[in-house]
Amino acid sequence: MKGQIASRSSLATAMRTHTCGELSAQHVGQHVELCGWAQNTRVLSSTLVFVQLRDAFGSVQLLAEHDRMPAFAEQKRLLELLSSDSLIGVSGTVVKRPAGMVKGESHAREIELLVDRIEVLNHAKPLPFNPHVKANLPSEDVRLANRHLDLRRSELQNNIRVRSKTTMAIRQFMDDNGFVDIETPVLFKSTPEGAREFLVPTRIDPGACYALPQSPQQFKQMLMAAGFDRYYQIARCFRDEDLRADRQPEFTQVDIEMSFVSKEDIQNVLEGLIQRIWSRIKGIEIKAPFRRITFADATSKYGSDKPDTRFGLEIVQTPQFTADVHTIAEVLVIPGGAQSFSTKELAPFADLIRTSQVNGESKIGDQGATGISKATLLARWLQGDNTRLSDMLDSVSAQPGDLVFVSERSSRVTPANTTLGRLRTLAAKLMQEKGVLDISADRFDFLWVEDFPLFTRIVDDDKAQLSATHHPFTAPIKNDLPLLYTDPAKHYDLVLNGVELGGGSIRVHDPEVQEHIFENILCLSPQVRASFGHLVTALGHGCPPHGGIALGLDRLVAILTDSVSLRDVIAFPKSANGRDLFMHAPAPATPEQLAEYGIAVCKTPPAH
Repeated sequence: MKGQIASRSSLATAMRTHTCGELSAQHVGQHVELCGWAQNTRVLSSTLVFVQLRDAFGSVQLLAEHDRMPAFAEQKRLLELLSSDSLIGVSGTVVKRPAGMVKGESHAREIELLVDRIEVLNHAKPLPFNPHVKANLPSEDVRLANRHLDLRRSELQNNIRVRSKTTMAIRQFMDDNGFVDIETPVLFKSTPEGAREFLVPTRIDPGACYALPQSPQQFKQMLMAAGFDRYYQIARCFRDEDLRADRQPEFTQVDIEMSFVSKEDIQNVLEGLIQRIWSRIKGIEIKAPFRRITFADATSKYGSDKPDTRFGLEIVQTPQFTADVHTIAEVLVIPGGAQSFSTKELAPFADLIRTSQVNGESKIGDQGATGISKATLLARWLQGDNTRLSDMLDSVSAQPGDLVFVSERSSRVTPANTTLGRLRTLAAKLMQEKGVLDISADRFDFLWVEDFPLFTRIVDDDKAQLSATHHPFTAPIKNDLPLLYTDPAKHYDLVLNGVELGGGSIRVHDPEVQEHIFENILCLSPQVRASFGHLVTALGHGCPPHGGIALGLDRLVAILTDSVSLRDVIAFPKSANGRDLFMHAPAPATPEQLAEYGIAVCKTPPAH
């Protein structure tokens, strides 16, 4: 006998009155209609069948009983023939499960659906893998090639939904604070902003190409010149770079620009945005203002321009132990490390040192210093009086049983990530695994890294060519041109637990200063400078002082969902080698398509 007709939910359609996830004890006795994927069909007897029904919002158990289901034999036969993840529509009455059968905390487990009708909507063919059995998942490439199935996993469903809620929180916050959402073109032109670009050939002019934008950087500056004052966009960006675990050729960033502002104004807005996101998504209230640290302090104390400050292990610089003014000597002490780590566990440290440009490792125990390469700073000290070594160990408060790393690096090269910085991160990771370092999973150490050098060298040579540390549109702290070579930039990075969430700067708004940077500091050719002519022109037509920031949305969502890979928070990501294994892209162009664009394919790429 059917129960009373249930009132339709807000998610009701022509085929369902409710979703599986919203049914609870309050619906007991009501007659409902559901649609979803059938799983785990269990025929317990000739008169009793259980089926788990899942949709996008949850799951519910279906109960088919001989005595209470019309045409039971026919319906039972349908259920027995169902393959995993076939689509069915059902109707029935919500009933309470026996008290001894209620397991788990979900309210849906309190009830089940006594079915009176079953309709098969789509018989599923055999699946290449079962996305609901985590222990038996195939390799990532197989899952990416069947992304429609992989996305049925509850973890990925949750990640994509968190991403949606995050973007909604961002849009609401930006609208509340007077920002205008403005789309900028995807078809741009090639300009030398750093990364390699994707080119898009066009039939307009033979040999002419659009370029996909690395970021909306120039467009948003021109929007400030246009007088919009506050702009934002959740923007798609493209970079044809060598890929790493944390990179995708196309990615999404929260792009923000403001007029008539200081660095502090932008930081205040971003802190409010982060507070809104963490409150809405994780239910955590983040305290502001965030800690500020200079680039110099970050790289000297933590060996990184994106330091993880949830633990100590600070690096100590020891200038008294080197006579070369262009050399920085520094020491990292891991308290008790020589006793905590076995010889096997020390191997990753040695591997890291061997692959870096920097030098030494020392293990200090009751027998003194051991395992020192002749190339290290310590080895040079040991060739003479050991008093110097003792002085150094005293200066860093090293104790017997500590693990001590000593390195030298050039002061001419900008140290975005030093060897001791990488050793510090590795040590913390291994100490966590061994249980000797406890970092709470819900600890979020936000900080601003500020006062970056405006220009940097990547070669150990005073006469080496300068390059822009971030991009050539960042303003110096002072407008006095001679100080461009020595003053830090008005750049700031937002860092969380050792991950760079985003970066921004106060921009150059004076066309003469921008031209000077292009021509006399970066030494760009006339042809390259001409490619920025539109921007310099806009700056010269009354562009206000302005600045902004961009946050990586993919990385932000990965942190919010505790995801290891960015591919787990993007619906249709590229593989580790930049390919779309689901859509089989990139795909070869036909000879006719190539001819239409005037493109000839070289069998052997030209040498660089």
